Amino acid sequence: MANVKFKYNPKTIRYERASISLLTLAGKAFGYLTFGGMFFVGLVLLQNFLFDTDLEKQLRAENEELSKHKIVLTSRLQASAGRINQLKNEDKALYEKLFESKAEGETSDTNRDKEEIITAGPPIFAEWMSSATKQSDELYKTAKLNNKAFSESASIEKHEIKILKSLPTAPPIENFEVDKLVSGFGKRINPFHKGLYPHDGVDIAATTETNVVAGGPGIVLALSHSNLLAGFGNYIEIDHQNGIVTRYAHLGEIKISYGQRVSKGQVIGTVGSSGGSIAPHLHYEVIKDGKNINPVKYLIGGLNSDQYQLLVNNSQKQNQSLD
Repeated sequence: MANVKFKYNPKTIRYERASISLLTLAGKAFGYLTFGGMFFVGLVLLQNFLFDTDLEKQLRAENEELSKHKIVLTSRLQASAGRINQLKNEDKALYEKLFESKAEGETSDTNRDKEEIITAGPPIFAEWMSSATKQSDELYKTAKLNNKAFSESASIEKHEIKILKSLPTAPPIENFEVDKLVSGFGKRINPFHKGLYPHDGVDIAATTETNVVAGGPGIVLALSHSNLLAGFGNYIEIDHQNGIVTRYAHLGEIKISYGQRVSKGQVIGTVGSSGGSIAPHLHYEVIKDGKNINPVKYLIGGLNSDQYQLLVNNSQKQNQSLD
């Protein structure tokens, strides 16, 4: 039987059944809901503590394996980072030795202390592992392609190193930038009669008195001072042996003499606008066995692959030359 409450009413001088207020009902409802919510949360926490889902079991097993092998992974990561830096430095040194030009681009240092690696949190550690793996894969692919190329067609004898070092691979002006090449090799528009004609070199725009440098080591084969408003104007020719000659035309000043031996990158003159030129620039030619060839094939010193590709693209535009 329900527990019924009564309350004495002095007006009627009687005990009457006590009514339940809304506030009381609300309080009881809140209490029941609070208890029910806490009970539900407790059940969920208990279930999570006592029982694991398949995914949780898998992740927990992986974490245990990572904890066991982190020391091994740390050693491998440290060794990989050191080897990556070593390979990058060796590649840079080989480039500079062959082309006598500083290799552009930063060499990132991926070395890290062992203690730093061990104490790193899982996200950072995973990021380092991913980065090392990616760089290792890239170096492997590059090495595989290079090894194949060298084994098939680029076997170099000792005496051929001297030939490579004599090639005119340095840009022929100081502070060269790829967008300074304003007209390339091949059919171009003549600035005077506006018809197409064979342009035997490339035009590199620069301000007057910019230093012109030798593209490679060699001996001054010819030079000329001319006041004629036609032809090459003041120009220099350098013999790099093995049938290769470079020509530097429309110079302002010549700073070397006939028969002089010059080194790669040595200042030989200044940019001008002598001869048949419509603006200050350097007209640069490469001649192989008496035949003009595209100088862009040799202009690789100090340029990375992206810069060289941009240089090639600029040289292929059929625009108006400056001479």
